[in-house]
Amino acid sequence: MKKTLIIITTILLFGCTKQLNKIPQGQLTESNVFTQAGDFLLAIDAAYEPLTNRWRGSWDWDAGAAIPRDWVTGDVMSDDAVKGGGGLGDQEDMRRMQTFAIFPTNNNVLGIWRFNYKGINAANTVLQQDGLKAPDLNDATLKRIKGEACFLRAFYYFRLVINFGAVPLLIPEKGLNDNTKRNSVDEVYAQIDEDLKTAASVLPASYAVTDYQRATSGAAHALWAKTYLYRKLWQKCLDEITLAENTGNYALLPKYADNFNGSGEKGSELIFASRHDAGKTPSQGSILNAVFAPRGIGWGFNLPTQDLVNEYEAGDPRIKATLFKAGDTYFDGTAFDVSASLTGYCVKKFLGNFNPLDDGGIDYVYIRYADVLLWKSEAYLQLNDLNNAKAALEIVRARARANAGGGVLPPVTTGNKNDLLTAIQHERRVELAFEGHRYYDLVRWGLAATVLAKSALANPLTGYKDYGEGWQPKNALLPIPQREADLLGLSQNSGY
Repeated sequence: MKKTLIIITTILLFGCTKQLNKIPQGQLTESNVFTQAGDFLLAIDAAYEPLTNRWRGSWDWDAGAAIPRDWVTGDVMSDDAVKGGGGLGDQEDMRRMQTFAIFPTNNNVLGIWRFNYKGINAANTVLQQDGLKAPDLNDATLKRIKGEACFLRAFYYFRLVINFGAVPLLIPEKGLNDNTKRNSVDEVYAQIDEDLKTAASVLPASYAVTDYQRATSGAAHALWAKTYLYRKLWQKCLDEITLAENTGNYALLPKYADNFNGSGEKGSELIFASRHDAGKTPSQGSILNAVFAPRGIGWGFNLPTQDLVNEYEAGDPRIKATLFKAGDTYFDGTAFDVSASLTGYCVKKFLGNFNPLDDGGIDYVYIRYADVLLWKSEAYLQLNDLNNAKAALEIVRARARANAGGGVLPPVTTGNKNDLLTAIQHERRVELAFEGHRYYDLVRWGLAATVLAKSALANPLTGYKDYGEGWQPKNALLPIPQREADLLGLSQNSGY
């Protein structure tokens, strides 16, 4: 029943009049929906939809269904950002994520679980179809669509496994339909490997410009490399990066800022992103444009910290593309008002001057080539190949140096492995700030307990260094949402 509802929702939102009139709405089922090629395109688009930051018609915040929470875990739970918003009590559950007072009833935890399983269910719907009832659907298109579904299922399961550890594997083609059983982390990764192997073998290297947001073979290899990075399988990570580079012909955009202002959405640095288009009915824009905008314009969440600002080297031009600070001009031409932020800073990435404010047209990037180059640098370092590690790192720094007009950000030349690791970690922080990576980096590097420790400098009113009692080992995973544990009888993660 869940699968049918996903298809119905997609057609109601994105279908054309012909499709809506074809069969009375109350009689739509999988057997009579998948009768033309357009139905399959609508179905695979439904599997991409949970990645987007679109307005969904209702906050339903307590049920975790408002918007994806990647920025809450990746940014707010790190030292890069504080919750922000209208004050201490605005979105208390978000503050509890920041202070590691996380309970299984937290709506952000529920949102992460539900959005990813929504995507998995939509992908499974596609993967169960044989296309025999759609005479206008050719084999090549069906194969490609199923490749997209495999990629997306792997993407969603990767996000689940790094957040929750063991989770139910729902793989209908294997008879795995029991959502009351948590499969082991190894089993989840084995399925991710299998899905990405399939996706990489059948997906095209590129699409027509109108479909630039769809998963490619290069994206499959890149995602696979990321899963190996998290598993510390360094050579396999490098192997997949090589395949991604050979498949996708990726390169850094000349201007760093173009990755986040809409100019580079179809460019050479993009590997995988969620697409947002402003001015569509129903809305297909990004609500993050309102969520992150300064108070008085927007809602002022996800505020940059002074610690992050201090991390930038003198003259690094990336800070101007990443955040607003005193002396900057906002998108509408007015001076940025530092009093509109609890920290004196606001996010700039992925925002623009859109009207209405909650219908932004800038894509949210999940994987771009600079990120991959820094994976490459880290993997080479761990394999004790410091020269290649420095070479990959230098590509990223060289772009920033060029954007500054030279004279800053000198190449990293150290021959000390620990110093080079510190340089890579620094580069990831300033290059990728507010792209949802920082918290997960701290955890996988084993730095979370130190960086996010209880601090005597904590200021609950502004959020500065307010990590509560500090990050604990149990926080390496989030709790299983209480609603799901109660409904399905799932065992809880240790410490919750």
